[in-house]
Amino acid sequence: MSGSLYDANYASLRALLRLLRINAGLTQVELAKRIQVGQSYVSKIERGENFVDVYLFARWCKVCGERPGKALDRLLKEDPVED
Repeated sequence: MSGSLYDANYASLRALLRLLRINAGLTQVELAKRIQVGQSYVSKIERGENFVDVYLFARWCKVCGERPGKALDRLLKEDPVED
């Protein structure tokens, strides 16, 4: 698996995070406040300009009402990681 921001697996992660935010009815500004980052950081993650670390992923999911493990399961079912 590539470590690039442009890797298809990472694109799937970004799409999932954006979908979780939208389904939770949150704007980027609202989400950013709740996970204690700037709105521009949320935007950069969703656009593929920044990586998301595991702790931010967990907080993002929880704020959006999704268990992080469930979100990860969804991601891996959609986009299996190649060895």
